[in-house]
Amino acid sequence: MKILFGLHGTTHTEIAQAEINAFQKAGAQTEACAYGNWGAANGMFNSFKLLLKNAFDLKKKAAAQKSDIVYLNTALDLKTLVRDSITIFILKNYNKNIKIVLKFHGSESKTVFSKNNRLKNYIFKKASLLLVLSNEERNNFLSVGVPADKVQVTANVIDKSLYVPDSGFKNRLGLPGETAILLFVGRFMHEKGILDLAEACRLLKEEGKKFKLFCLGDGPLVEEVKKLTDTHGLEDNIKLLGHIPESETRGYYANCDMLILPTYHEEGFPMAVFQAVGAGKPVITTKIRAAADYFTEYENCMWVEKKNPRQLYQQVLVLLNDKMLQDKMRVNNLVLAEKFTAEKIVNKLLEYFNKI
Repeated sequence: MKILFGLHGTTHTEIAQAEINAFQKAGAQTEACAYGNWGAANGMFNSFKLLLKNAFDLKKKAAAQKSDIVYLNTALDLKTLVRDSITIFILKNYNKNIKIVLKFHGSESKTVFSKNNRLKNYIFKKASLLLVLSNEERNNFLSVGVPADKVQVTANVIDKSLYVPDSGFKNRLGLPGETAILLFVGRFMHEKGILDLAEACRLLKEEGKKFKLFCLGDGPLVEEVKKLTDTHGLEDNIKLLGHIPESETRGYYANCDMLILPTYHEEGFPMAVFQAVGAGKPVITTKIRAAADYFTEYENCMWVEKKNPRQLYQQVLVLLNDKMLQDKMRVNNLVLAEKFTAEKIVNKLLEYFNKI
């Protein structure tokens, strides 16, 4: 089997590379090509030029490799529909028999359910296989008429060997040993629940808890979070580190006491949550998409409702006060991480690919 991967330049690259390595070990021949705009082009005209360049580069590589499958990492929203439909048209014009697999790293429900959307209908028809990251998304696709054998659930690779605990972590940060380390990783936007978490931290401070929340990421709400931090005197409790390289986030996953992500963003497989699983950490999150598929409350996580900062505070407090529950979640999440090895994910993908 010859597979050509379309890869985004900055996101999901490690996940995709882990899949590529596992496909190669399984005997597949692989090539890779840039796909998407990762900041290389600004403005509509330049973005469209890059779109065409990437599409024709894929066509050339597919011809040179004599690819059986072109496997594109994408998402499902209005912008990606334009990119994917043009790319599929160019590839199919070169070879109408080439198999195209789309892996959606998140899908907007409003786009899935949109009526008379010709671009959506086109890619659903022309793609050989649609991969989603949760049963919720698969059910959405099925409800709009996508055949059951054409849409399948996969997962992202998690490598728990990347997360190494460091006994000196708190000392280097100047934190007393009794300080609980909380972690948020994600975009600073409403849908990730960052404002709810800031309010929950205010309540935790009023309760007298000793904690430090490290926030990794950036986004449109950074200044608002800073203002809340200053207003409520949380400068010693909340540390905004901005966007840092993926390799540097691992130390925080490995040495935090819990990951908190009260998200209601329509991503399929929230990587912050599942990297915490790989590190063997308790998780507090919302019961949506992949989290709902794999987690059991009080075994792997604590559930919270979206836009409910007081409940979020209460759940954090329960977990902070229950060390036995934390320990149980750590053990269970390390076991859960074994479901997401590259070998297991790729073996399942090969089953799907062999049927298209």
